[in-house]
Amino acid sequence: FWPADDHSKPIKAIFEFIHIWRMPVFFILSGFLSALVISRRSTIYWADHRFKRVALPLFIFWIPIALVLPQIFGYGFKGQFPGADGIKAEIFFNPNHLWFLIHLLLFVGIVGIIRLISSATATIFRPDIFKASWAMFKRFFVGVIYLPVPLAIIIILFFVLIPTGGELIANLAGTSIYFFLGYGLFSNMSLFNRMKSYWVYYVIFALLAFAAYLWLISELGAYDPKNEEDAPLWGVVLLLKAACAILFSYGFIGLSEAKFGSDSHTWRWLSDSAYWIYLVHLPIVTMITFAMFSFSIPVEIKFILSIVMTSVIGVVTYKYLVRRTVVGLLLNGKRS
Repeated sequence: FWPADDHSKPIKAIFEFIHIWRMPVFFILSGFLSALVISRRSTIYWADHRFKRVALPLFIFWIPIALVLPQIFGYGFKGQFPGADGIKAEIFFNPNHLWFLIHLLLFVGIVGIIRLISSATATIFRPDIFKASWAMFKRFFVGVIYLPVPLAIIIILFFVLIPTGGELIANLAGTSIYFFLGYGLFSNMSLFNRMKSYWVYYVIFALLAFAAYLWLISELGAYDPKNEEDAPLWGVVLLLKAACAILFSYGFIGLSEAKFGSDSHTWRWLSDSAYWIYLVHLPIVTMITFAMFSFSIPVEIKFILSIVMTSVIGVVTYKYLVRRTVVGLLLNGKRS
């Protein structure tokens, strides 16, 4: 996949650290904010918002990114842009790093189906029986899933993540668990408040699990499905990955609420810019990285330079080319 074979243990650790909690936190917060919007407005309003802020950007950015990335990777592998030779039919069926937008749109359909089933069930059965049954199920579910010690959700995630080796891109069931965990968290403020109060403990246990995870994957090397001897150890890797995802998510959400919960123009500006920066970061960071292949400097320096330059380009283009334009309106909506 990557045209260079330079290895750096610190960069590997940073990469694993970021990617082990990045998308879990995103989907948990997406579920939480979806529940907030639905409770204050309506499901229809939320679905319309998803269309404007998710479906339209996906439709607009998919093709340009699909055309640009093969050119950049062609340059990385061969030192020159492939031009028309890099345009093949299959590139238009690869969402690349925009895959999460597809999952967000699918959640709209899933929420709609669940609400239809709930409405139909309430109509078919007597209202008092339905309400009593639903209340019993809800108490049981909340009592098991939304405990301060998230053992149940970690075990569920472990089994759900097995088919894809812990990866979320092709695992809608896995991302759905994070999304609906966040969706239900909106109605369980007791757990949310515990996250704020005990975030440091979640982070400490997450770091311990992450240290074990890093050690195991360094010992096991590349995953080989034919190697049955290491299968139990890879099971432990997946369990640790699920534990890290949940514990880091709880800890970082709690940390953010405890330390950065007050209104801030700077944080609001950065959060607005994050959508744009994520959409455009992959072509930029890969091009910068490939352009530095010939530089005789430590790979760690290249890593820092690529991050800094990508961040600067993302922030500057957002400020001057996006924020006050139709693109900014598309991504962030009207600013109050």
